[in-house]
Amino acid sequence: MQPSKEREASDGDPMDDLDDLLDDDLAGGEGEPDAETGGAATPEPSAGSSRAGEAGRIGVSGRWFSAKAFALALVTVAVGVFVGGLIPLIGGTIGTAGGVFLAAFLLGLVVSTRRYVETGIAGAAAGATSAVTSVLGVGFLPIGIDYLSQWGLPLVAVGGGAGLALALLGHYFGRDLRAGLTEDIGG
Repeated sequence: MQPSKEREASDGDPMDDLDDLLDDDLAGGEGEPDAETGGAATPEPSAGSSRAGEAGRIGVSGRWFSAKAFALALVTVAVGVFVGGLIPLIGGTIGTAGGVFLAAFLLGLVVSTRRYVETGIAGAAAGATSAVTSVLGVGFLPIGIDYLSQWGLPLVAVGGGAGLALALLGHYFGRDLRAGLTEDIGG
């Protein structure tokens, strides 16, 4: 046991425990180098977790970012944008925005874990893509390309920001409804 951990265990300050957890997370869970092993770092399992069964933070099924959840969010948002664009009299920008919101809402309602990062990135991509394609689809193509060369980056930023905000709000409200539906009614 490291000297700082022995001191922390003796005084029982919760902030020291939090600092210890953050240090372990930032260090990747590896211990300090040992003099007996020739300076090689030996992994030090943290209390209550084993390295073999622990999922990573980023990856195919990560806790912070999951490629599977991102693919699901991207497909769901793309379908929502497509269906929102098909609505007569509302389609276009409003239909696309409604499709992003509704797709993220349904994703938050169905998926059991919080996936704000994946849903937000999918919504931002849909918003930016929709903004660019709406400019290219209006009028004569060389005029649209000239407009994009002058105002493309701000247009992508505004479209992506709107898509991000709508996706995060939709996911939040979907998770909120899911929590309300799955909680027991207290008496």
